[in-house]
Amino acid sequence: MLLHIGVHKTGTTAVQTALANSRDILGKWGVRYPGQLMAHRDVASSVMGRPLGWRTDGAKAPQQALWNRIVKQAHEYHGITVISSEFFAESSDEVVGRIASDVTRDQLQVVVTLRNLGRILPSAWQQNLKSGFEIPYLPWLQRMLFQDDEATRNTIFWRRHRHDLLVERWAGIVGADHVTVVVVDDRAREGIFHNFEDLLGLPRETLYDQRGEVSNRSMTLAEAAFLRRLNVAVGGSEGWRAYPNRVQAAMVKGLVEGRTPDADEARVQTPKWAMDRAAELAGGMVTRIEAAGVHVVGDLSVLRELVPGPEDAVDDTAELPVDGAIAAMLGALQGSQSAGPNAGGNRGPSWARRARTWVRGTRA
Repeated sequence: MLLHIGVHKTGTTAVQTALANSRDILGKWGVRYPGQLMAHRDVASSVMGRPLGWRTDGAKAPQQALWNRIVKQAHEYHGITVISSEFFAESSDEVVGRIASDVTRDQLQVVVTLRNLGRILPSAWQQNLKSGFEIPYLPWLQRMLFQDDEATRNTIFWRRHRHDLLVERWAGIVGADHVTVVVVDDRAREGIFHNFEDLLGLPRETLYDQRGEVSNRSMTLAEAAFLRRLNVAVGGSEGWRAYPNRVQAAMVKGLVEGRTPDADEARVQTPKWAMDRAAELAGGMVTRIEAAGVHVVGDLSVLRELVPGPEDAVDDTAELPVDGAIAAMLGALQGSQSAGPNAGGNRGPSWARRARTWVRGTRA
């Protein structure tokens, strides 16, 4: 079993999309990507014994038997079974030990994809917004990068992005020779596909040609400002509980997938002082990863590189274009419809698709 455990915001969606799109051809090379979904979040939930996500209220209970079934199938398959979910990175020591025992260490290879910490910051903050949180970007950066206390260390951001501790923990339990770190370099977007092709013994371009369209784009500055201010208006993560979570999730989906931002729309930028601190923290992490003795694909120095950032603070007053507001509203309608008393069945075309059609029409 090749177990890809993430971490979040390191190109995992791109890899999972390519693997899912390749299901019907992978068998030619003795590789299988089980299931029908893009990623194996349900498998991670099963072995971890808990619902997964930023907010777990209302989440589906784990399928207790799923992990055992996946392991049994992997043992019976004469080839490599690939399981991929970022949520495996959040496993406790007990769960990691169970994974190593069930699969057996000599048949397990754990793959960790890592990316420059400075490049992860804006995406991680936006994920907070998608979960209903209200904190602006600059105060969030101040807390994550400079406030070293137990509460900060236990935030979901640092549970996911203390990359050195993650690598050390898995290597200490499954063995350093069974852990591979893949360095994701934003300057070579095709690299992550080729890395996984090599790990799986696939011909070059097999996954790259099946990468498809990945819609998990970052929000623009105006989109993020709109969502944060809306979270404030409804009362943040508590206020959204007045609505089904799927309403907010569908609204964000409509906003992000229902439009393509104009080229001149401002993006969220991380100021220089935060980039400096991120590089400093990453340097210490890389030193510990080097000492862990795991296999490394790529150049670890990419992780400690200083990413340029503007001197000025982030402007949180950007106004969302009308087409963005309409896309968000259509998404919310989709979510309210699916959560209502007549949910289920054929609900017609998705509101995200309607939003894209509407936007194209207004720009024609």
